[in-house]
Amino acid sequence: MDLLLHLRGFAAVADEMSVSEAALELGVDQPLLSRRLRALERELGVELLDRTRRQIALTPAGTALLPRARHLLDQADHLLRSIRRHDRESFVVAVPSGGDPAPLARLVALLEAEGVDVRLASDSDEIPESAAWTVEACDPDAATWLTPLGAATAPGTASGPVSLSSLRPRRGERTQLLALPRDLDDPAGRLRRLADRAGIGPATLRRAPHQLAVAETMAGRASLVCAQHEAVTYGLSWSPFVDQVPRGHRLVEQPPPPGPLAAGPVREQALALLGACVGAPEDGRG
Repeated sequence: MDLLLHLRGFAAVADEMSVSEAALELGVDQPLLSRRLRALERELGVELLDRTRRQIALTPAGTALLPRARHLLDQADHLLRSIRRHDRESFVVAVPSGGDPAPLARLVALLEAEGVDVRLASDSDEIPESAAWTVEACDPDAATWLTPLGAATAPGTASGPVSLSSLRPRRGERTQLLALPRDLDDPAGRLRRLADRAGIGPATLRRAPHQLAVAETMAGRASLVCAQHEAVTYGLSWSPFVDQVPRGHRLVEQPPPPGPLAAGPVREQALALLGACVGAPEDGRG
């Protein structure tokens, strides 16, 4: 027996105090609704309607059942609305600005092939509360992905791995050492601490907006601490640091995910592409 269907018929009769009116409201034949009411009474082992009077009335059992039936029906209706709304809404993926666009494009193609209506958002704008996946900066110790940082220099000046201390401008040099706000604004101050240990103070390691930092580096007037994909985007040379200087990101997820992203290879591939977007190596750890 379809309990919800039969409870819906009972609630309609209780509202209308008439089987014929309730049948009209539900769009079913009166005999069919009467059979459903009898089946519900047999299932519960009680009489729900007092049929001895000219006008239908609820029995004590019917009166006790009615609020519980309405609560159950409300819950079922809410569940259906939630599922249908979830199916219609876009799956919003929010990523940091400055990410590598190529993995993001592959992520969109992957999700669309799985029937997921994906929409991208960036932290350069206000991230919508409906974002299902948000990639946010965090302390490297708590990161889902680690992005190795290195030194970007003018095009054609590539060298092997470098130490952070080797970037200190020599006396008389006008070369600057720049870092992006996202790295110097790290609440844990990790880059600042590493620079201090390398003998590089706040007056030497300067904060610069993305475009200005890239322009100074392209002009050969600065070295920029950044991720490899950020250097490659602008044709800059890039050298990894000898000692690891990581940038951390983690995934914040609002459940439930669409079926293909709940578990399995599609989810793993999607997360790998998100990691590639923020410059993490294939294993996710720098």
